[in-house]
Amino acid sequence: MLPLRLKDHALEIIGRAFSGVIEDCGDALSAALMNAGPIIHPPLIVMNAAPLEHFPRWDIHKEGTQPAVRRVTDALDAERIAVREALGYGAPHFPLSDHYAHEGDEWMYGRGSHDKLTESGDWREHIVLREHRYMLEDVRIGLSFLVSVGELAGVRTPLARAFLAIGGAICAEDFMQTGRTLASLGLGDLDRTALQRLLAQGLP
Repeated sequence: MLPLRLKDHALEIIGRAFSGVIEDCGDALSAALMNAGPIIHPPLIVMNAAPLEHFPRWDIHKEGTQPAVRRVTDALDAERIAVREALGYGAPHFPLSDHYAHEGDEWMYGRGSHDKLTESGDWREHIVLREHRYMLEDVRIGLSFLVSVGELAGVRTPLARAFLAIGGAICAEDFMQTGRTLASLGLGDLDRTALQRLLAQGLP
């Protein structure tokens, strides 16, 4: 919520439209760090770059989600959770491992959501690496934001930086310059205390 001081009012209104599906995760930055897209999609599109360019159609959620990719996804997700924890945000963090689990905790999209996705066959598609939203939105925008917030929190994000570098090389861009960082949002001059004050109280 932005500002967080109006949370109760906002949740009451949202609850009228989406009864029973609200998860209070705190302020707007906490909500942004819940975004699964920049965690699940960069390993899929970058680590499957060769088959995506070779085959006319490729299902990165089925053929592309192999054990090596899954291990990298969990490690990247650990960076996201470390940033959340360093900023004082508590559980639930909705780790991506729950999305892939056949049993255990229910993820934000519901239990068994990954199996339903891969079995649908809806994701066998032609992907142009330099144009696809997984690259332009999730790698360029999502991971540049995660890295910049990690810098503010004092948390290293080596995998996020690596995917930004490789994705940027594929697209011939510097994703840290063309992405969405705290600096590009006009928040780069705020320290952690000032940013948390803004999130809680809103603009002066």
